[in-house]
Amino acid sequence: MRIFTRRPVFLPAAAVAVLATLAGCSGGSGAVGVAAPTTSGAASAQCAALQARLPQTLLGHKRRSTTPASPDTAAWGDPAIVLRCGVAEPGAMNPASPQYDPKQTNSVAVVSDGVCWLSQQTSGGGFRFTTVKQNTYVEVDVPGAYQGQSWPMPALAGPVQKADPVDPDTVFDCL
Repeated sequence: MRIFTRRPVFLPAAAVAVLATLAGCSGGSGAVGVAAPTTSGAASAQCAALQARLPQTLLGHKRRSTTPASPDTAAWGDPAIVLRCGVAEPGAMNPASPQYDPKQTNSVAVVSDGVCWLSQQTSGGGFRFTTVKQNTYVEVDVPGAYQGQSWPMPALAGPVQKADPVDPDTVFDCL
């Protein structure tokens, strides 16, 4: 009968440093590239208020920095769940847009903890959720890798409501 034992492996300090760096990169701890919206006035203030209220973890994933650094963006996990505050009105709601979808054929409105989100499928099996009753639109992209797991909207609803209450003049109906 043969018994195999492992001998300890000793690596030079430089090799340990390289492995530690690679391990850090693979865990999704680096900055996430996000196209930051350009905000001003009330939208800028509402996005800053939202930024201060966003959770440090979302669906069990730690918050990551975004590049370029912006008070209008946030990200969690790997692949990254990305939030952008101050985006344009979703095409599905705009009669002048080719994506206009008044019968919600390619989109659906869902309510999560008092916030109405327009949900649209994206490439790769992911989803884009956009607030539709607030003064400032907030968009959250959830990659297809999270399909079948919990969704992040309940954890984001409270911060959205506190930063930007419902606009009473919004005509979009969230069922």
